[in-house]
Amino acid sequence: MEKEIYEITSKTCALLKEDNKRTKIVEKDKIFIIEKPILKIIKESCEYYGSSLEGRIKGSKRLLGMKYKLPIIIEGSSEIIFFPTASPFNDNCCWISINNIKDYKAIDNNVIIEFNGNNKEEFPITYESLENQMFRASKLLLIIKRRQKN
Repeated sequence: MEKEIYEITSKTCALLKEDNKRTKIVEKDKIFIIEKPILKIIKESCEYYGSSLEGRIKGSKRLLGMKYKLPIIIEGSSEIIFFPTASPFNDNCCWISINNIKDYKAIDNNVIIEFNGNNKEEFPITYESLENQMFRASKLLLIIKRRQKN
């Protein structure tokens, strides 16, 4: 039974697949496992903040003019934006917070990311792909900042 509740917050750094039913949560000050798949956590977090995952994806498509591996705004006023490391339906897909990345470096065909709070994790993504995803998420962040300002 999925009774555990977890909403993504500004402290959430990344969501990594532990297995088909569990997700590793990396926060600024701790790491733990939730008995729930990643997409369910993302969907429930979007709903918690008043939208649907489908609505967030549709909004990102419209704002960015892109269709694949889109970053999404989990919560707008706090600028909580996450991006996927692969297609969200890919078994190896992880989700990363653009605002909590402190540093990153390539290790073979993977990337090690150091987050605010100094937790580090290795992700199955190339350095180039990570930079591309960070660019998309940064562009989305810039767009919502400009809109909030106006």
